[in-house]
Amino acid sequence: MEKTSDTSTTPPAPVRAARTRRAGRGSGNPAGRPSGDAAERTSSPAGDRPSGRAGGRPRGRREIAKAEKRARILAAARGLIGEKGYAHMSMSEVAERADVAAGTVFQYATSKAELLMMVTESIWADHVRGALRAAPETTPASPTAVVDAIMDSLAPIFDMAVHWPETTVWIAREILFGDELPHRLAVLGLVEVLEDHIAGILGGGRGAPSDAETTRLDVGARMIMTTGLAELNRARQGRADMAGVLGRMREVVTLVAAGATARS
Repeated sequence: MEKTSDTSTTPPAPVRAARTRRAGRGSGNPAGRPSGDAAERTSSPAGDRPSGRAGGRPRGRREIAKAEKRARILAAARGLIGEKGYAHMSMSEVAERADVAAGTVFQYATSKAELLMMVTESIWADHVRGALRAAPETTPASPTAVVDAIMDSLAPIFDMAVHWPETTVWIAREILFGDELPHRLAVLGLVEVLEDHIAGILGGGRGAPSDAETTRLDVGARMIMTTGLAELNRARQGRADMAGVLGRMREVVTLVAAGATARS
């Protein structure tokens, strides 16, 4: 349970985008870019929704009204989380601030935890899209540069940990142990995109890896993401100091990168 409220009323903005991506991996795509933007295939946050149907047909009034309500609910939830923290926010407060009926909030998020995932999705999606679209500058030239690039790619997690420390550990808990609901599944999709991005950083500049190397890179990326979420959950349980999470994660990334990139 959160004992203090989060201090920032403004949702955290992502910092630097990761500087490199997976190099082809034998797909015949030398730039390493996916055939479609994986982040775009997740549910888009409010404000990013298209203004018309596919083919340019305008949306009906009912669809526009639903999109506007969703945007107000999302903005209200983000504001309240920033002001008082997730644990102290109520669904009725979100409804009041969004100027909708209490039952309307549950049409967009079926539980308070799912509303938290809706907010997380909206914040992380912006970062992931930016990271995937960023043109790679150079392949990290040293082990330290690899670690730096991976830590950059973890920005959406740790930006939130800095701005919303108590709430972030609840986010980690929901990602690890939450129910299989749409917004949580969308966040898990973003986690998978980040894992793939990290695997690309680990394998950057070495040509198309073998199947065994690809497996090792994927496992390494998954270990990094899972450890980060587990460390945040330990902080929620009082078994770890939130202030030390970032330092511990850098140590983990350093160890995993050394093992994942070692030649057999």
